[in-house]
Amino acid sequence: MTSTHSNSASSSQGMKVLSKDDKDASMHTHFMHLAIEQAQLSAPVPSGYCVGAVLVQEAHQDLTSTEVPVADRFKVLATGHSRELPGNTHAEECCLLKLAEVEDKESQLLLNDPLLADLEKKNKNRRPKTELIMYSTMEPCSTRLSGNKSCSERLIESGVRRVYVGVREPDHFVKTVVGVENMVQEGIQVVHIPGFEEQCLAPNRHILH
Repeated sequence: MTSTHSNSASSSQGMKVLSKDDKDASMHTHFMHLAIEQAQLSAPVPSGYCVGAVLVQEAHQDLTSTEVPVADRFKVLATGHSRELPGNTHAEECCLLKLAEVEDKESQLLLNDPLLADLEKKNKNRRPKTELIMYSTMEPCSTRLSGNKSCSERLIESGVRRVYVGVREPDHFVKTVVGVENMVQEGIQVVHIPGFEEQCLAPNRHILH
């Protein structure tokens, strides 16, 4: 597949590249594989890309505790793919909407059960600090032609502090894509996982030639 791109991983302002020496490299590539599987579930349309995303929670271990296995530190909170939910939704947007729904249900349970709420309050300080990470096959958008809020804006507002991408957004629909730059400017660490470009673009063969 060939396509024109206005941005490349090497020219992205502030975006890092995942090192093979990263101690969690295998987990990051695992979640990118899951994101690609999600992208393949997207129904192709002429007006949008087929993207997959995975929202993960990483628990940061206490420095005084024993080493926690990598697999136990990472937990999938939600998955999403383009147009999965009503409203012309994007993959990252679907993940955030699903997480919000779960959190709303949990909050309602606590409101309805004072004993459970008290137990939750006592246990909260004992839990390790956590961080939200988004894995997406394609750079979160900076402009939506529909007028909806962009995914990079949603991620900035959501509290996600790290985003891993498989490929930058091609310039087929939007000529100047600055999702990476917008997130980096707001303090989000954006990391490109190399070697997945073809797999991430493959679900978009109907658009990119």
